[in-house]
Amino acid sequence: MIIPAALSNTPKLNASVARASRALGKDVININYDLGFDAMGNPSIFFKIVLADAASRQPKIRAVAQRVALTLMKHTQTDEHGVHPYFNFRSQSEVKHMSDPAWA
Repeated sequence: MIIPAALSNTPKLNASVARASRALGKDVININYDLGFDAMGNPSIFFKIVLADAASRQPKIRAVAQRVALTLMKHTQTDEHGVHPYFNFRSQSEVKHMSDPAWA
């Protein structure tokens, strides 16, 4: 299986995620990601996004989640690189009560 360049060029990917995070402003507290393959064997990027508590409440969360996903896809060029993006969201207060370093 061939691994796309996007998965092997981590410094460039890190810079793209950082740019996206800055563009998203105060709604996003942190963005982490893992690279790998999904259940179908497709090259994938799995984003873990920590939202500010205010951004994670109704009725705002739907619009925020959509904006976050589109911004990350644009900055990391997932479509152009043939990488499937997956998005998981947690609120800042949820993460405070967790002991999972992947969300820190």
